[in-house]
Amino acid sequence: MNRIVLSGYYGFNNLGDDAVLEATVAELRRRRPGLQISVLSASPEATARAYGVDAVPRSRPRAVMRALRASDLFLSGGGSLFQDRTSWRSPCYYLAVLAAARRWGRRTAVYAQGFEPSRRAWVRAALRRVLNRVDLITVRDVASAQVLADAGVRGPRVVVSADPSFLLDPKPTPAVERERARWGGGLLFGLAARPWGDGRVLEAVAAGARAAGVRFGARWVLLPMHLPHDLGAAEAIAARLDGAIVVREPFSAREMLALAGGLDLLVGMRLHALIFAASQAVPIVPVAYDQKVAALGDELGEERPLSVDDLDAEALAARIGAAAGDRPG
Repeated sequence: MNRIVLSGYYGFNNLGDDAVLEATVAELRRRRPGLQISVLSASPEATARAYGVDAVPRSRPRAVMRALRASDLFLSGGGSLFQDRTSWRSPCYYLAVLAAARRWGRRTAVYAQGFEPSRRAWVRAALRRVLNRVDLITVRDVASAQVLADAGVRGPRVVVSADPSFLLDPKPTPAVERERARWGGGLLFGLAARPWGDGRVLEAVAAGARAAGVRFGARWVLLPMHLPHDLGAAEAIAARLDGAIVVREPFSAREMLALAGGLDLLVGMRLHALIFAASQAVPIVPVAYDQKVAALGDELGEERPLSVDDLDAEALAARIGAAAGDRPG
């Protein structure tokens, strides 16, 4: 086996998916030097430059088919590619590419995926039909394995592993050092938010963060994980917090990992912000907007996270206080 094609939410400037891709490529090369790796990407030139891979425009069917036909193995993942909560288009695309690889007789694996129950019956049926015919499935948490079992996916072996981004090491570049110097000293709490609903969730997050910041004398650092998508939410929260700092410069996944490691605590509405902090032994306070955040908490032995559905500022402030009390030293 010399040629692998990777498919995921790549080329969209999302640091979580970038972390998954970087860790996956590095581990494949460590195990199989000389392996030819192609990545289906929304920004093929940037992906090829960043990771030293062959990159294929994911929206061009002929280019995708050529890559699949030339491959020995197709890896679909990681991430949460088959969820239909945000859109039915996501499972359609990723299942179609996976099914095409099977039609060409290629070995196929669903890699480091997170699964949640599908909302649409036809998506559940498509998942069973396609996933029962792949060669191997690995999932990043026990909850995802249970979702597959409940959906009737029993054909291939299902292995519970972990998110590949746990394999990454931080990269403290000069840009990271300049950003860190801008924060100054003292107690630093991080917050990785994302846009959500009509703004009431972000208001509750800001109110809880403000109360905890006053209690501990901490400054808040806002970490957008998906630029420019998260920037508005970060700025809206920062405007309600005295002395808050917004990280606006685009950083790579490993650079953001280094920044997260310099915090004293992190509140996260982004899965990979929480993973980055936890991997650097920084206490975390998850705010769950979907099952994958709750599943991470379960895997790490954390208390069940607060949910965006009924988020209360006082409860969030109390969780932040408890996590702050658990800080080393």
